[in-house]
Amino acid sequence: MASAHPEVPGDPIQTSTAILETATAAIQSFGPTSKIHQHLCAFHFYADDMSRQVEAHHFCGHQNEEMRQCLIYNSSESDARLIGIEYIISENLFLTLPDSEKPLWHTHEYEVKSGVLFMPGIPGPIERQDLEKVCKTYGKTIHFWQVDKGEQSAAGAAADNDGVDERRAALRKPGRGCREEVWD
Repeated sequence: MASAHPEVPGDPIQTSTAILETATAAIQSFGPTSKIHQHLCAFHFYADDMSRQVEAHHFCGHQNEEMRQCLIYNSSESDARLIGIEYIISENLFLTLPDSEKPLWHTHEYEVKSGVLFMPGIPGPIERQDLEKVCKTYGKTIHFWQVDKGEQSAAGAAADNDGVDERRAALRKPGRGCREEVWD
């Protein structure tokens, strides 16, 4: 099956490399990544070009009750590209940030309430319970691989991404894997 992602330059993984990866995976600890317990899906607009958006699959782990850190991929498929990171903090932590830092963060309220941010495959009542918490958080997002441009690797400067509000939601391209339903 052909990949829907930009082709990455380089030779295919050799059998010897695959065997080595299997052996090291059985021996090594993957502490930080083993904390990943959640899949959130949304779409992000580039802060410097609101006409660009990218589907963003967040794989997140809690650092504590008020902070999550997420690896962002362009899909949930096994050949997905790691395209960025997002730090998610509670409103309490956001309010302690210096005023100069706050513009770099975005609220998740509209993303959640509009149905643009969701948890794929999770039953509604369970999803809603966690998204009620996410709704009251702020995120700081950086993308390093601009796959929407068809780039074959993480070239160029990292890009800041903004959350979604009503104005940005109106720009959303249909069929991007986000729910059409809205919350009350």
